[in-house]
Amino acid sequence: MKFTTYFLLGGLVLGACAACSQGQKSEGTDKEDPHVVMKAEAGRQGPQRMELSDVTSRFRFQGKPCEAQVFRSPDETLPLVKDEQGNEFVDNRVILRLTSDGRRLPDRVFTKSSFSSVVGEDFLRHAILEGLVYDTVTAREVVFAASVSYPESDLYVPIRLGISADGHVTMRAEDLLEE
Repeated sequence: MKFTTYFLLGGLVLGACAACSQGQKSEGTDKEDPHVVMKAEAGRQGPQRMELSDVTSRFRFQGKPCEAQVFRSPDETLPLVKDEQGNEFVDNRVILRLTSDGRRLPDRVFTKSSFSSVVGEDFLRHAILEGLVYDTVTAREVVFAASVSYPESDLYVPIRLGISADGHVTMRAEDLLEE
């Protein structure tokens, strides 16, 4: 008897949920379709820009507390990048601010041309600096991962960027692993 009661009660709850969700769908037909935003976005005029980014990471380096602030912003002063379809993109500038034990080291400013020693000129011509993020700490340096990529695609060059305690910067392109 209890089983039948619970079974019927469960069926009523499921039926009510289904009716509510169908009711919400029919009410939403008078409202704007959420895909309209996507259509308006596609019809946008002018060069496309990535969003501003401001990320702070805290870690210990050589026994001292450190902080890395990475600011990415579209930079209108850099040359525009065009893809194969003729879409234009504003390239980015990244500012890296390191603080070690309360002492601020000089800011480092990166654009895609900062990586010309490890990324080919042909690739750079059609790519943007997508970003820079804190990765890890080794005994000798703080390691960041940078990415130079074709806009809105999966084609990119991953770069390992190291900054030593005295501010010396090293970089190398990382190999992409095949899956």
